[in-house]
Amino acid sequence: MAGSKRSTWIGGTVVVALVLGAAAWFLAISPTLASAQETRTQASETRDANELLEQSVALLKAQSAKLPEYKKELAALQVQIPTTAKLSAYLRQIDTIAESHGVVVTSLSPSPAVPFTVPVAAAPAPAPAAEGEQTTDPNATPTPAPVVDSGVPAGMVAIPVSVTVVGTFENAQAFLKDMQSGEQRILLIGTMMLTSQKEAGATGGRPATKEGDAELVITGFIYALPAGPVVAADPGAKPAPLPGTHDDKNPLDPIKGH
Repeated sequence: MAGSKRSTWIGGTVVVALVLGAAAWFLAISPTLASAQETRTQASETRDANELLEQSVALLKAQSAKLPEYKKELAALQVQIPTTAKLSAYLRQIDTIAESHGVVVTSLSPSPAVPFTVPVAAAPAPAPAAEGEQTTDPNATPTPAPVVDSGVPAGMVAIPVSVTVVGTFENAQAFLKDMQSGEQRILLIGTMMLTSQKEAGATGGRPATKEGDAELVITGFIYALPAGPVVAADPGAKPAPLPGTHDDKNPLDPIKGH
């Protein structure tokens, strides 16, 4: 009889222990482990984000060290395409080139600036339909035309210019070459006309010419691109704090209220 009571007591104790263990798992241990896993996941994601931020900051610091070099390159580019029209400086450039090659500028006329656009190729025309065949559905919703990125910076303008010089054929050729070479203002030539001259005296601002001299007429465009503000990331930005590291709480402590 005593053995039977002892077995019943032991069996009951085991059952109670299992019930208490299951209750502890579902009410305290499992939620705490889930919370700890969530914290570890957040910490890992934050570390990854901080590593990317540190790489970005390092890149910005390296670029900052080269800032004087970049400014020098930008200044050279802004000579070719300045931020304003700078027509007076361009007219002086033309006079300098003409004088260096012994030709005389007889006409020089810039025109008002116009927005710079890139021509877009037209879509091919649809094939003609056979007799009695309907090529489109009259009830269909029209397809919008695709947006084409021309790559032209906002605000860029083109300034039409026309230049006429008179001199020897060789000197006129040298003038034309220098107008499109070097590091000075960029000129895109649209049309060019070279006319042979006869012997004549100076008149009306034109120099005296000899048989075989040439008059060169150039039309084209120079460009300007207004400068805009540049916004960069802050090199002194601090990494985000890792979750769970702002206090001394143990993530394995039991959750209050359970």
